[in-house]
Amino acid sequence: MAEFVEVRTLIEGHEAAADLAHGILLSGLATSIDIAEVPHPSAAGATAWQLTLVTTEQQVPALERHVRRTGGDRPIDRVPIAHHFDGYPDWLTGDDR
Repeated sequence: MAEFVEVRTLIEGHEAAADLAHGILLSGLATSIDIAEVPHPSAAGATAWQLTLVTTEQQVPALERHVRRTGGDRPIDRVPIAHHFDGYPDWLTGDDR
């Protein structure tokens, strides 16, 4: 199981997106929040706001509840963030081999 998860959801209105992101930030439910304007998936010519959040696996249920409480039965997608590091970088460990 991944330690961190990327969570995405769409919301209509830039003020609603900013309010949702602010509430998530104040609640400590995400370590990173990105808000981007995207084409609305069901209304031609309209826009929506996509929130991309990074959180821990343990906080995903609370984050989803928070998003649902803001109104709307919007889709919430989640993808585990996989790390494939072979170790620390040379400059960090001082190992110049």
